[in-house]
Amino acid sequence: MQLIQCTKKLADEMKIKVQKVDTADFNPLYCWHANLFKIGRKKCVMIMNNATRYHFVIYGVLKKDLQNLDLVFKKNLTTCLLLDGIEPEMIEQYLNHDSIVQYAATNNRSILSQINESIFAVDHYFYYELVEKQQEFIDLAEMNQNLNHIYMLKLSKQPVEMMRDALNQQFLLDK
Repeated sequence: MQLIQCTKKLADEMKIKVQKVDTADFNPLYCWHANLFKIGRKKCVMIMNNATRYHFVIYGVLKKDLQNLDLVFKKNLTTCLLLDGIEPEMIEQYLNHDSIVQYAATNNRSILSQINESIFAVDHYFYYELVEKQQEFIDLAEMNQNLNHIYMLKLSKQPVEMMRDALNQQFLLDK
């Protein structure tokens, strides 16, 4: 089961009630934290894995996207993992491991602080690309890749390497 732990702001926007759950019952590789934020007038969702800190931004989220966040999450996760060189078979195994998505309240301030740090980096990335370099558009795929190549506190490797190693370990053990 995939567990998406939503901030209060995101849960309110999705119009769902979330409660804290004991994450000890879940494999941390299948647990994610999600936060809603804005860039300009566009709503965005930052989603970060609890175990690997692999994360990505979903930009320009609409209400209909929030109603189907599980589908939007899987689509964007697949895209990001493919761009980061993860094998399609492994991604399919990961997503099909258990297709049920459960929502819960956040419970880890460390992850929330790293999400906020990444949101700060995204905000500056947008400013740099649009104002400093005067680009007409931003390549979101490139931005998401760049986010996962930044070392984070408490990690020995980059989030993309942590995710690759965790997926390899998970699915090599299952065989």
